[in-house]
Amino acid sequence: GAQADLKSWRVCHYSASQRRRMPGSSATLVPETGVQRDWEEREFAQSIQLGIKSLAQFLNEFENTTRTKLASLNSKIARLERRMTLVEATFDSVNQPPAATS
Repeated sequence: GAQADLKSWRVCHYSASQRRRMPGSSATLVPETGVQRDWEEREFAQSIQLGIKSLAQFLNEFENTTRTKLASLNSKIARLERRMTLVEATFDSVNQPPAATS
């Protein structure tokens, strides 16, 4: 009877419209139903999906930003390598001993 009915209730935290109080109790008790569990599971799954979507969005933006920065760095390095080659060639030409004349 009464004990079995009490076992079918569990303490939950819901909005005021969903709360029910048992006489003489300060705890909020709501009957646990399959529908309620289903909604809770759906909300949990939805929050997981939203988290995954946000993570994927961040990773895509990070990849695009990183790719752009690396491309810029690559072009700067290529420009520096060309300048180094020119400086080395100029240095080598200045540093060569004069040709012997006979």
